[in-house]
Amino acid sequence: MNKFPIIKFTLFFIIGILTQYFFQILSSSYLDSVIILAILVVITILSHFIKISKLYQISFAASVILLGAFYLTIHQTNNVTYPFDLPKIKNAEITGFVIDMDLLSNKKLSAEIELMKLDAKRVEGDKFILNIWRDDDTNNVGIYDKIKIGTILTFKGNVSRAKNERNPGEFDYEKYLNKNGISGIINCYKPSTIKIRAGKEEFLKNIVYSTRKIFDEQIRELYDSTSAALLKGILLADRKDIDYEIKTSFINSGVIHVLAVSGLHVGFIAGIFFLLFSRFNIRVKYFLTIIGIILFLILTGGHASVFRASIMAITLITAKLTGRSTNGFNSISIAALILLVIDPKELFNPGFQLSFSAVLSILIIYPIFSQKINKYKLNKIIKNILLFVSVSFAAQMGTLPFTLVYFNKLSLVSLVANIFVIPTIGIIVALGIVSLLFLLLSFGVASIFASANMMVIHLLYLFVRFTSNFTYSFLPIFNFSLFDGLLFYAFLIVILFMIKKYQNRILLIISIIIAFVSLQDFIVLDDEKLLPDGKLSVVAMDVGQGDAILVKFPNNKIALIDAGNCTEYFDNGERVIYPLLQRFGINKINTAFISHMDSDHFAGVLSLVERNIIDTIYKPYDPTSIKDLIFEEYISANNIYCNYYSKKSFNIGGVQMYLLNDTSQTVYKSFDSNNKSGIIKLIYGKNSFLFVGDAETEAEEYLVSLYGEFLKADVLKIGHHGSATSSSLEFIDSVEPKYGIISAGLMNKFNHPSDKILKRYLDKNINLSRTDFEGAIIFISDGTRISKIDWRK
Repeated sequence: MNKFPIIKFTLFFIIGILTQYFFQILSSSYLDSVIILAILVVITILSHFIKISKLYQISFAASVILLGAFYLTIHQTNNVTYPFDLPKIKNAEITGFVIDMDLLSNKKLSAEIELMKLDAKRVEGDKFILNIWRDDDTNNVGIYDKIKIGTILTFKGNVSRAKNERNPGEFDYEKYLNKNGISGIINCYKPSTIKIRAGKEEFLKNIVYSTRKIFDEQIRELYDSTSAALLKGILLADRKDIDYEIKTSFINSGVIHVLAVSGLHVGFIAGIFFLLFSRFNIRVKYFLTIIGIILFLILTGGHASVFRASIMAITLITAKLTGRSTNGFNSISIAALILLVIDPKELFNPGFQLSFSAVLSILIIYPIFSQKINKYKLNKIIKNILLFVSVSFAAQMGTLPFTLVYFNKLSLVSLVANIFVIPTIGIIVALGIVSLLFLLLSFGVASIFASANMMVIHLLYLFVRFTSNFTYSFLPIFNFSLFDGLLFYAFLIVILFMIKKYQNRILLIISIIIAFVSLQDFIVLDDEKLLPDGKLSVVAMDVGQGDAILVKFPNNKIALIDAGNCTEYFDNGERVIYPLLQRFGINKINTAFISHMDSDHFAGVLSLVERNIIDTIYKPYDPTSIKDLIFEEYISANNIYCNYYSKKSFNIGGVQMYLLNDTSQTVYKSFDSNNKSGIIKLIYGKNSFLFVGDAETEAEEYLVSLYGEFLKADVLKIGHHGSATSSSLEFIDSVEPKYGIISAGLMNKFNHPSDKILKRYLDKNINLSRTDFEGAIIFISDGTRISKIDWRK
């Protein structure tokens, strides 16, 4: 380490940044920090000349740590926030200038703009993501060709806050944007309203952007949409068009890293340039390769992950070019230091953490395994495969804690999958570049290479889908904390020490097993269950404008009441409910109750049926509805038994569940879909819950006449999202709830809940909870007392 002092400097600099981040050792007053830092630097210099080694080492470490803390302090800025009172401003007249542009996607054109005016009021300094959606009247390609970075746009659009963590464990998009200086989102659904005028255009940015557009258009010209989406992702760092299911398959297979342009891709690019310039003088070859890497960095838009990888590659090549001795730890330290000097907050970027933990673990772990493998006289092919697996294993061990935190999945097939996927990506990158180069000379020849590449891409997709669909291709891992990560690295160090030192294989295997079992025991020490065992838990999930309620009984049986909507853009079953079930450790829904066959209540259940996690479904009886018959055929084809609501009750883990209506009765024939909603009541000890779907006043009157005081409940899931057509005074007086749950979408087009209905409940001192304001709502009952849980704490 004395030979490479940059390693020590970078390490202490990082410690300083972390110390300031977690413990805030420096105040916002810079003068004191500068004085202390200056004193430490003087002591360091003097002790170096006087040759007091211990004092030098201590003062050097202290001064660099303080420098890191100070550097983070001066770079810390307050996160921006959404600047308007209303969470959504519809059909606003907006003026702003374009700061940055994304490539055109299949559905929309996205840009970053800085607001200038909103409904004739001057606003300055707030940056927003602008999405211009395709419509039938306007061709986005025409707008795409006209808009430049720096131009001024005037248009009609909807301004809104970004989606925050609406359900436990969801990605907080608003927090992410705010940290990156973006205040919110603007959606323009009518591109025909856009007027473009010249502003202060950014010449260099537009050159880069125009170049990216040219390559994007060439890729679209040569490749089908599925293949083009992947190539844009790995060559232009634009993954917007990669299908959600494909991304999920890559995550489940443990190969998602190949979709993010990073060290792997920069390595492929460097290798391709080395081959292209192989006949040149070695210095010329290195120099041209560096230029090639810089051009690739520019082509990808300078994304942080590519920037990191490019710096690391250029550092290594420069060391070779200048004849300096190279050291992996030294090179990675230089790359990390450059990035942190540019922005110390990069240390907390997931890409930074994943990139550097992967490289660092390869440098530490791979030599241990390669040394063991090289001891044996193995077939060359087998040896190379084992060495390749060792590299992949080393990288995955180093990144595992970060992978679990950010993806919540532990892939069990990733080692095998990477053997095929990584070389295949190399082939795809090479064929992609060759096809684009030949396009300049001959479309026919370029098409031949593109056709070959499309075949390889589709084979890759088939393989990834295949490996991701195994029953145990991955394990969902939640509640993985900082404490768990530190424990993992501590145990990894112990295991590596044992592998290096222990010669006795049996002793080594036994020691590793003991360490692994101990790690499992320690990791669960700080885990907490949001839905406790032995109690009744009711979760009103936020699914936008719709209903979805999860019920966990004291004996851990699970019921689902409705599942929200499913559209071509968003499936609540796939994107909200299933991930939440995984987070709660729920593998099976024993019974799903569909209150009625409106899409905002039943459509989300379709993807859950496909996953084969539902045993039984209850729904209203309606033999005249084509939609009902198709749905019943669908669930029957998936071996799920269909029941109809009828007046019955059953006990589940000490909770008495009552189905209060029989939708096959004559009275229901005259009711519409909403009034045919299944009515469910739960009684647990002294506590009770009532769920009424979208029942309106007509159904409410019938229920009151039929059940009277039996309708009383502590918690009422308020009917029809708080619509004015529900919640009659007579019904509210019969239920007498203490708490009311309203499930509705934020500023939805139906204006639910009604102000009149809200007043009606508040006048009776009923405590209202709304998913549009609060996100998911959780109530826990022990049979005596009902508690509302603040799950964000």
